[in-house]
Order: sequence, then C-alpha cells, then structure tokens
Amino acid sequence: MENKIYLDTNIFIDLMDSTRPFSKESLILLRHFIAEGKVLYINSDTVTNAFYILSKIKRYTPKELLLVIKKTVSLFTVVAVENNEVLSALSLCEDATTSFKDYEDALQYICAMKIDAKYIVTNDKGFVSLDIKVKKTNEFVF
Repeated sequence: MENKIYLDTNIFIDLMDSTRPFSKESLILLRHFIAEGKVLYINSDTVTNAFYILSKIKRYTPKELLLVIKKTVSLFTVVAVENNEVLSALSLCEDATTSFKDYEDALQYICAMKIDAKYIVTNDKGFVSLDIKVKKTNEFVF
C-alpha cells in the first residue's frame, strides 16, 4: 500500500496540457513519485475522459494526441473499470449517508479502493473520500 498512488483525471490531463493551472506542479510531482519508485495508478475511464477533453481543445493533431496519451499512459498502471466498479460508484452517489454527488469522483474513489491506494492525488476542491487520504499537488513536501 505504501507505494500505491492513485491520480485523479485532472492530474493526468495536467501532464499533457501545459496551459492548465496545476500542470507544472503535477509534472514535478510525477517525476518525484517515479524517482521514489511509487506505483502510479489511473483508471481506464480517465484515459477516455482525457482523450475526449484534449481532443476538444485541439492542442494536438489527432496523431500527436494518440502518441502523447500512449506515452503518458505508459507511466501508469491502468485500473480496469468494470461492472462492479460502475455499480459501486453509482451506489455511493445514491447513498444519502455519504457526500458523494459526483459520479466521476466516486468512480475514482472506488478504483483507488480496488488497488488499496495510500493517496488519491487530485486538485479537485470537492473531491470526497471515505478512508483514503486525499492530497493536492501542492501538499507534498520533498
């Protein structure tokens, strides 16, 4: 568990879009994690969302975008989003006793639970977690 770090979609996109506010911090953090031998995780839905978002802003040609995403994905272990994860995330959102209102965040949380992550790294101000530490890129000291 100590070496497992789960990254939210916004961090993953930061790595490929230098115009985003936390892009530089996300890149520095990624390099630090890799140097420390951390195992970095994203989920398969993150790749889909990143591809969609980055294709809409047109920073890359379609061919360049495929290459950039492939290179970036190769730095991570991708957690599969399957039926169980989808249903668990939906259940969290409908459960009135939790604070989960955002399905995408709930899915990130479920995937982080699946791999027993030490941290979820996100710059999402409203990210909810029941029992995994949530940290922003600027909260790591090294």
